[in-house]
Amino acid sequence: MTIIWRLRVLIFYTLVSIATFITFIICYIPMTFFNINYDIRYKIGFVYSHVFIWLAKVTCGLNYQVSGLDKLPTTPSIVLSNHQSFWDNIFMQIIIPEHSWVLKRELFNIPLFGWGLRMVKPIAVDRNANISVKQILTEGQKKILEGLWLIIFPESTRLKPEETKKFKPSAVKLASITKVPIVMIAHNAGVYWPKGFWIKQPGIIKVTIIDVISVEEIEQTDVRILTEKIEHVINSEKQRLFEETMV
Repeated sequence: MTIIWRLRVLIFYTLVSIATFITFIICYIPMTFFNINYDIRYKIGFVYSHVFIWLAKVTCGLNYQVSGLDKLPTTPSIVLSNHQSFWDNIFMQIIIPEHSWVLKRELFNIPLFGWGLRMVKPIAVDRNANISVKQILTEGQKKILEGLWLIIFPESTRLKPEETKKFKPSAVKLASITKVPIVMIAHNAGVYWPKGFWIKQPGIIKVTIIDVISVEEIEQTDVRILTEKIEHVINSEKQRLFEETMV
């Protein structure tokens, strides 16, 4: 990793920190005192996400390419995606209709960013707590009844592009209860921005909206069997994207 590249990464983080601080000052404090509704909070987060992704592009050369956007349903759905990078946390805001997330509670501890994250009220779980599944099912139903999509990373943690981990079944359980489709997504963001502080290299992050599992199939298939199917489909596409990048 060259000095010039490290400098580019540091410039990116500096600009993101400035954008985060400005957003916090202008938005978070007034919202805390005046209880501004969710739609406005979400739109602010939407703009922030676009700025974040744009800064990654202009400073570090991280562009993206999405295939399968036409497959997205027109009604609220549950999105399941592999998780490799901090990038995919932010990027989903750009392509998925108004939504909420299931994420780890530790993200709330990030100065400014974590405090701003609270304002859009995600489902924040403690990965070590036994009640996390119940929390996802209970709060997830409320989000979907409010007309929101829900994004879940079934691996529950960021992995290296070549790693795999057994998927949690809570997303399929929630889809079965709420009777909404499941959207499967895979990407190779970890090739360019792996877990950790340093972005590895510039390039085009490829994101594939693989397919949509209908409500009928969810109702007719055992939760464990369907979870295993989703795991296989997403991991297969994830592996294909990784191998394609390595050629």
